[in-house]
Amino acid sequence: MAAAGLFRRAASAAAASAPRIPLGLPALPTAPPAPIVEAPALALPASDAAMELMAVPKKKVSKYKKGLRNGPKALKPVPVIVRCRCCGRVKLPHFYCCSGERGNPDSSSS
Repeated sequence: MAAAGLFRRAASAAAASAPRIPLGLPALPTAPPAPIVEAPALALPASDAAMELMAVPKKKVSKYKKGLRNGPKALKPVPVIVRCRCCGRVKLPHFYCCSGERGNPDSSSS
């Protein structure tokens, strides 16, 4: 421990006797900052130029009129249970029920 203290004192004495070097770097010459160029404002068309106009409705369309116009576009309810044309059993649409033979609806053909 005594040796470590001796080394610290010797290092600090050597640092004190040595000439100090300034830590700051000399200022380098730099170019002046470029001027800030602002974006040009929106260019308005010349007074003699023709402006493109959009179609705008004259009045608001009421909910009733809109409903009359869009009513046929609505989804229609689809029957989820149908009867087989051949045997008369209840089945889902587009599902196979029987082989097309007309038989007694009470008898089961398993």
